Amino acid sequence: MTKKIIPSCMSFLIVFLVASTSPALEFHGAASNSVYSLEDTTTHTRLFQYLRFSVDAPWVNKLKLNISLRALTDMNESLDSEDRFKAYTLNLTYSNLFNRMNIVLGRQFLHPGTILGGLDGLYADYAFSSNMKIAAYTGTEAHFMRSLKIYELEDSFVAGGFVELKHVYKSRFQALYLQKANKDDIFWQITGLNIENALVPKTNLQLQAHYDLQNSRLHRLLITARHQLSQKLAFSVGMKNQYPQVYANSFFTIFDIDAYKQYNAACSYNILNDYFVQGQFQYIQFDDENATRTYVTLNNANGSIGVLYESGYAGEQLSAVLDYAYSVTPTLLASISLDYSKYKTETIYEFESQIANAARLSYRFMQNWSVDVEYQWLTNRFKESDSRFLNHIRYRW
Repeated sequence: MTKKIIPSCMSFLIVFLVASTSPALEFHGAASNSVYSLEDTTTHTRLFQYLRFSVDAPWVNKLKLNISLRALTDMNESLDSEDRFKAYTLNLTYSNLFNRMNIVLGRQFLHPGTILGGLDGLYADYAFSSNMKIAAYTGTEAHFMRSLKIYELEDSFVAGGFVELKHVYKSRFQALYLQKANKDDIFWQITGLNIENALVPKTNLQLQAHYDLQNSRLHRLLITARHQLSQKLAFSVGMKNQYPQVYANSFFTIFDIDAYKQYNAACSYNILNDYFVQGQFQYIQFDDENATRTYVTLNNANGSIGVLYESGYAGEQLSAVLDYAYSVTPTLLASISLDYSKYKTETIYEFESQIANAARLSYRFMQNWSVDVEYQWLTNRFKESDSRFLNHIRYRW
């Protein structure tokens, strides 16, 4: 099936690339080529090609084609691997139909509460007024590996929807339901409520509560509150209970997200117009273990520098944290990132933009072109030492 779909999609892309030279179409997007070299027991070199674009037809100004694709070539593996090609977005949208309705047909990101969050199918929403909207969708779950395969409807049927109310007592309410099933059984049924509220002066509240009815477990719980005590001083508290999830911009095969609960409290204080000090305490609870992290950082628009104190099942550690960028010239940007944290909430295997310790130079030229050169290294007594080199060439139009 994949062998049939890939040539069809590539032919489809070529048609639109050629058609983009026509004044009758508006064509926008970005393309990049990345070289990713790392060394563990052996040396690996991987080439990433990424293409994202949209095509608008001015004569039907509500119609748009959206495509986001990636190809991976591992110099150590066979070129016949089905995992080489991935489609994150491949859909046709028709917006503002009758000034009330939006329709999306194809592969799309749907909902962060599901394991993958993607749908191969049809989505539609209808606005009864500026305050109320209802949405429904159906199809199959997007392929686990984000390949160009499409699951059979009888193997991975997905259906759901939500009702949304806005501008009610300075709040937004969203009630949702979604389920996945095959011909024999239901895999999950998720119902939930999302609330954003600003009724209390200078305070923003957020709640996301999702429950899996089929498996009788909490799927996601997020509670945050932020209060601006004065022009310079702000406080926030939060709690997150997360069953492993994967989000729209993930490479999907790269990392596992651990199940954990996290409680945090933070405050920030502006000491100058462009600078503020931030302190944050986190308590992280895994299935059998727990850890604490305390950050104190000095921040401005270019980044932050500070110290991190950690304690828990892996012992104590005091380390520096640094994430800072500086414009050497209007077209040359230098940045560095340091992170020696012991207590990760992700198990990372191989990720193009992994944050361990990194130094990067970014150079933009000719308006549309940019080149990045980056070196990353990982030093942690609870992980194997690792280093890698990345190079990105990007073109935007």
